[in-house]
Amino acid sequence: MKTFFLVGSIIFTVLILIIAFQNFGASFSGFTVFFTEIDTNGTLVIFGVSLLGIFAGGFYFGFLNSLLRSDQEDEEQPGGMA
Repeated sequence: MKTFFLVGSIIFTVLILIIAFQNFGASFSGFTVFFTEIDTNGTLVIFGVSLLGIFAGGFYFGFLNSLLRSDQEDEEQPGGMA
């Protein structure tokens, strides 16, 4: 489960960074996502990036929560028996 949360948080963080650096200093009339221009207004762009941030934050929370939790249910016992 730790790997799932870590990979998810990395993917969403990289996605936010890609969108941010592709559009650094650009106007919203030529918004670029993965080298494709989209005509949209600023409100929808801010809303979309905020949703990506919410998902990334959820993955970060899950990852940190699974790191700090000391349950034995995530750990496999020797011999494959739980």
